[in-house]
Amino acid sequence: MGLESLREEVLRKARAKAEALIKEAEEEARRILGEARREYSRRYELVKESELRELRDELSKRTAERSMELNMELLKLKNELARDLMESALKTLYEVPEDLRRESLKRLIKECVEGGLSEQGMRLRVVERDSSLVKDVVRELRLEDRVTGVELLPPKYVGGVFVEFGNGSLGIDNTYLTRLERAASHLYRRLREEVFGD
Repeated sequence: MGLESLREEVLRKARAKAEALIKEAEEEARRILGEARREYSRRYELVKESELRELRDELSKRTAERSMELNMELLKLKNELARDLMESALKTLYEVPEDLRRESLKRLIKECVEGGLSEQGMRLRVVERDSSLVKDVVRELRLEDRVTGVELLPPKYVGGVFVEFGNGSLGIDNTYLTRLERAASHLYRRLREEVFGD
């Protein structure tokens, strides 16, 4: 074997060894790269999940805050509507013509008398505008012997009648204002229930 063939043999072995080392290095690089990708993927998922959780929490908080703001705005609008309705109703009641006021007084006094308390005697309280009407209604209902007096209510009561029985320890408030306030109270309660689900 000559020098040339010896040289060829050494080169071949060196190439084979180099190729084996390169192959082993490539396999190790692929393994390290695979582990790095898996670790990156795992960390990415953890960060992604953490950020998504924070975003969901923030969105939930903002949604709850906005929902509360909208509910408050809705309640405010509904209260304004109810207040406007109350004002409109009061204005309408102030403008009720005399013949309707007379019939209303008649019906309201009848409601009080039908309770059976009028035997004790009763005092009627009306707004000034209705003082002459109530006297006619008392005559019409034949209650002159039971009515001990007619007194004036402040104008804010708009109309209707407040009836006191006996010594004044018992009374029925059938004034327009009180009836309207009861209706408004019921309306406000319903509005709150609709908005907040109480």
